[in-house]
Amino acid sequence: MKRLTSLDGLRGLAALIVLVHHIMLTFPRFAEPYLEGRAQNGLPELLAYTPLHIFWDGAGAVFIFFVLSGVVLTLPVLKQGRDFSWVGYYPQRLLRLYLPVWAAIIVYLGWVLIIPRDRGMESAWLDITSKPVSPEAIWGDATLLFGTGDLVSPLWSLQWEIAFSFLLPVFVFLGVRFARYNWILAIAAIVGIGVSASLGNRALVYLPMFLIGVVIATWLPTIRAWKPSRGTQALLLLAAPILLVSPWLIRPFESLRFLVKPFDAVTTIGAVVAVIAAIVVPIFRRFLESRVMQWFGLISFSLYLVHEPVVISMAHLFGDQNLRIAALVSVVLSIPLSWVFFKIVEVPSHKLSRRVGDFVRARIKKRPQPHAPIAPDVHAHRA
Repeated sequence: MKRLTSLDGLRGLAALIVLVHHIMLTFPRFAEPYLEGRAQNGLPELLAYTPLHIFWDGAGAVFIFFVLSGVVLTLPVLKQGRDFSWVGYYPQRLLRLYLPVWAAIIVYLGWVLIIPRDRGMESAWLDITSKPVSPEAIWGDATLLFGTGDLVSPLWSLQWEIAFSFLLPVFVFLGVRFARYNWILAIAAIVGIGVSASLGNRALVYLPMFLIGVVIATWLPTIRAWKPSRGTQALLLLAAPILLVSPWLIRPFESLRFLVKPFDAVTTIGAVVAVIAAIVVPIFRRFLESRVMQWFGLISFSLYLVHEPVVISMAHLFGDQNLRIAALVSVVLSIPLSWVFFKIVEVPSHKLSRRVGDFVRARIKKRPQPHAPIAPDVHAHRA
C-alpha cells in the first residue's frame, strides 16, 4: 500500500502542539487550570475552556500519537502476512525506541547541569518538573517498564508505546480475527476507556487507543476509498478539534466535572476523527503533505523527546518576569536541536535497529518461526 504521508504530517502537527502545550504551562495563569485550578477571566479562560484549547492540548495530541502508532505498526504486519518475522520485529522495535530515549535522558541531564532549576518559580508546573535527579529516577526513565522516573515527563507516553510494542501480536490478532465486526471491538475499546478513566486504571485507558489504531489499519482500504461530500469533510474538520478538547469544554460547569475523566473516551474519538480526516479530507491532507509539515513529521519523535528540558531551562534562565522571551527562545532552540538530535541519534538508531532486526531474521531463517497472526485474505471482503 502507498505510504500515507499525511499521517506523517499529522504526527508533526501533534508534536508542535505538545511543544506549545509545555511552553504555555510555564505561565502561571495557563498552568493553573491544568492543576485543577480555575482559569482566570479573560484570555486564560478563553484559551482553556473553548475549542481554541486545541492549539495547546497536549493530551489530545498524545492520544493522536497512540492511535497513529496502532495504525503504523499494524500495516507492515498486514502487508507481509505470514512472512512477517516477529522474532526480528522485537529487537528492531525496542532498539528503535530505547536508544533515542536514553539519548534524551543524557540531553536532559546536560540541561540540568548547565542551568540549575529553582523551585521558587510562580508556575506550579515548573515547580513540579524541578525534581532532584536520582539514580532511581534515571533508572525509571531509562527502563519505562514499571512507570517512569518523572525526569523527562514526555516519557510517560513512551511506557505505553513500549507496552503496546510487546503486545502487538495480540492486538493484531484481535483486529484481524474480528475484522468483519471490529467496529464492535472499537466501540468496546471506547467504552472501556471511559470506564477505566473513571476508575483510574491508566493501562486500560491508553492501551485500547492503540487497539483502535489497529482497527483503523484493518479498514484502511475502505477508508482510503471513501470520498466524503464537502459537507461531510467540513463536519470532520469541525468535529475533530471539538471532540479532542471536549473535557475542557465541560470543566467550567461544576455539575459536570465528574464527567471530565470519562471524557477521555470522547477525546479518543476526536483523535480517530483527526486521523481519518488526515486521510480523506483533501484540504487537510494537502496541508499535512506540505513540505513544512512533512519536515516536522520527520523530526516529530526527536522534537517530542528533547523540547521539554529546553522549555523548562529557558523559563528558569529568564525568570518569571521574562517568560515571553523564554517562550520565544524555547521555540528557536527546540526545533534546530530536534533536527540535530534526529540526525545524530534517531537516524543512526533507526539504521542500527534495522541491521539488528535483519541479523536476527537471517540467523533464524532456517529455523521454524512463529507466523504473523493474520489471514492472507484480511482485506478480501473489502475489495
